[in-house]
Amino acid sequence: MNNNVREATPEEAIEWNNNDYFIGMKFDPLVMFVVIPALIQIIVLATMLGSMALTGLFFG
Repeated sequence: MNNNVREATPEEAIEWNNNDYFIGMKFDPLVMFVVIPALIQIIVLATMLGSMALTGLFFG
């Protein structure tokens, strides 16, 4: 395994800053940090309620 570390040239650092997804803010933070987690929570809640309903039908 090659563990040699070298300093980036200024051109490489500028290119990395311009092309990086998160540093360049090439996304909508509202969607990334609010909408997607909210959808996941809604789906998990619906799955939980559905499994509780099925359990109630079979065992209740």
